[in-house]
Amino acid sequence: MDCPKRVPIKRKLQDTEVDKVLKRTRVKKTENIEKSSKNKKDSETVKIKRVRKKIKTDDEEESMKNTDVESQLQNDDNKYCNEAEILSFEEKIPQDLAQKFINLLNEGCTLPFIARYRKNVVDYLKPDRLQELYESYQKVIQFSKKVKSVIETLKKSKKLTPEIEQSILNSRNLSELEFVYAPLKSNSLSLAERARKLGIEPFAVRSLNGEQIDLSRLCNDNEELSTFEKVESHVTHIVADIIYKDTRVLTEMRSLKEQTRFTIQSNQTKSSTKGKMEEENKKYDSKSDPETYKIYFDWKCPMHFVKSYQTLAINRGEDEKVLSVKVIIPDWFYNRLERYCLTLWKSSYWVRKGLNDAYNRLIKPWLSRQVRSELTAAAQKEAVKTFTANLEKYLLTEPVKNRTIAGLDPGFKAGCKVGIINANGEKLDACTIYPDLRRHNENDNAAKQLRAILSKYRVDLIGLGNGTACRETESWLKSHYISENIPVIIVPEQGASIYSVSKEAQKEHPDMDPNLISALSIARRVLDPLAELIKVEPKNLGVGLYQHDIPPKMLETALDATVEKVVSLVGVDINTASQAMLRRISGLNDGRAKKIIAYRQDNGGFTTRAEILKVSGIGKITYQQCAGFLKVLTGTEPLDATIIHPESYSIAKLFAKKIGVNIKELTQSHFPEVVERKTAGIDLLITSKDLNTDVSTLELILSAFKQKPYEDNVISFCRPVYSVSVQTSEQLTAGTTLTGVVRNVVPFGCFVDCGVGDNGLIHKSNLGGNQTPKLGDRVSVTVISTPKPKRLQLKLDKILN
Repeated sequence: MDCPKRVPIKRKLQDTEVDKVLKRTRVKKTENIEKSSKNKKDSETVKIKRVRKKIKTDDEEESMKNTDVESQLQNDDNKYCNEAEILSFEEKIPQDLAQKFINLLNEGCTLPFIARYRKNVVDYLKPDRLQELYESYQKVIQFSKKVKSVIETLKKSKKLTPEIEQSILNSRNLSELEFVYAPLKSNSLSLAERARKLGIEPFAVRSLNGEQIDLSRLCNDNEELSTFEKVESHVTHIVADIIYKDTRVLTEMRSLKEQTRFTIQSNQTKSSTKGKMEEENKKYDSKSDPETYKIYFDWKCPMHFVKSYQTLAINRGEDEKVLSVKVIIPDWFYNRLERYCLTLWKSSYWVRKGLNDAYNRLIKPWLSRQVRSELTAAAQKEAVKTFTANLEKYLLTEPVKNRTIAGLDPGFKAGCKVGIINANGEKLDACTIYPDLRRHNENDNAAKQLRAILSKYRVDLIGLGNGTACRETESWLKSHYISENIPVIIVPEQGASIYSVSKEAQKEHPDMDPNLISALSIARRVLDPLAELIKVEPKNLGVGLYQHDIPPKMLETALDATVEKVVSLVGVDINTASQAMLRRISGLNDGRAKKIIAYRQDNGGFTTRAEILKVSGIGKITYQQCAGFLKVLTGTEPLDATIIHPESYSIAKLFAKKIGVNIKELTQSHFPEVVERKTAGIDLLITSKDLNTDVSTLELILSAFKQKPYEDNVISFCRPVYSVSVQTSEQLTAGTTLTGVVRNVVPFGCFVDCGVGDNGLIHKSNLGGNQTPKLGDRVSVTVISTPKPKRLQLKLDKILN
């Protein structure tokens, strides 16, 4: 069926006068009404131009979103597929919902904005689901471009018929498109094409259709046709190509593939075995040691039961020439396909001979590639999902506000770096001390130096990096009674050293030793984790799974979307937020963040959200997307300090009046309690109709009214993280009880930092009962096996409060 066309541009408003004119123009064009004369078309063009003169863009960004009407019509002609229909098909959602979602994206809406302020339009879908729809929509766009490319290619090669075009337009994904397009591709170097050049294709076709052809009469002086066997081989290649590229056969193969339960098998390669024998004493690193893949040396698993991490592991082992992987196809697949092909052509001899050749050379490899490709795509998607889920929890680590904090980046030879920050995260001091960690020295000068600096700045809390020398430094602090009165928090320091040598760090702390910057970063990870962690490339935060096996662009896009989602939904104070925070806000980027900071420096800060429109480069669309996530805490408009969007201020004020509260008291401590009492029995549906709004907007306003003013975080999680008696892996034996912190959650379990070097693994089979630790949970565990020669294996005893 023909696909309806859509104008693929972004507009500021729907159902504008321009749209109406365009609709009338398209109707006249598609219906081809004889009565529409050239004068009428000219009249329509004049109307379009008049309307366009009325539309004024806000800034450079909006002007790019409003393209020429003539260009819109041309794009309509080039539109081959109904994107909403395909998205609906792929994601199993109603087509009208898919269309609404696409419309919002085309209007310039970001996912955080949709998730908070347009949830009623998209049937209250969760942010994670919206992200899935967005990623799928990007693939639909690429698919649409591929469809266009294929049709244009076939037009040029004069292979496009109405039937083929209809089949292509009926495709719903790249796999289906490939089924249709494959028989039409040019394979000039194939065996079949070489045989066709010898002029024997007519004889092959006649043989396949049941005619008796004496192949010996085709032999001649040509080297390629000199014997009966060679002629038969060429005929077989042509017959195989005909069968393989027949659309009916491809359709049957697709159907059989969906019914088949393939098996994945992996074995150790001979080359890796030989290499191990020749270099018996060689020490392999974790990326090339064949023992890393030992469980896959003789491994079989039905495709439907292969876990995502297993797929990525065997893929990596195959890339490193340690494993050979193959797909086992059940015999019945060939038998069923053969029975089907026998119904299509008359010669059973040539069908069997040609199909056997096609199956071994073409069909079987194609099936294997398809199965491996589907497994890899699913595994990568699951890995990204795991990474983003962990990253989101990590970024939302509870902050410890209003404290003076010392960050310690421990070390042996290089010493222990100390960074002191105040309650606003500003640097107070930074230096390096050299504690004697190897032995107890009561007169250690480093201890006196640290006590003095902690006392000078009245430090409330110590954040100790969990890297090299962490346990030794922790013991040193205890032995010198430094941590007796000042609590110590063990802080994950993944990515701190990478950030410390980045351009952003050097810009923030010019001419400063990167090691000292790292200590300051550790302190800020305690004070305001989100603000500090977003400065680090997400892939360097150590919360992923097989991240190096995922396409970089795919991972980067997903992680950036997660960071934007978290930052936007948490919100920031526009007058204090760093450039790193601002650029992650919905609708903003690095350039706009710079301009916001420049404006507040020149004008002494923002007094209202509306003032954001005065920033160069920010127009109405950008303002719409970012305003609800940028708070003005001390401005003249109380609602500017809430999550309520400016577009709903009038409704919020009417609602406040309706329930009898004073909006000017919104920031006072008693306000949430008053709202709670006065809205206890309110009917949101009736009230929303009275205020001429939707329930979701009213729910958001009510939630903002009930939100309590910020209260200081109480330090309630500064108890010992690690077991005091065990500090190194050499001290471990099976049965040893440890405490630690969950640093990474993966589909097959979780990794726990017990302070003994490498993180230990609690396999899901050792979690016990229904206990499911989350990122950051403190846990009590028992050692099952020691790290040598394998990874430290643990069993969960309990999740600690």
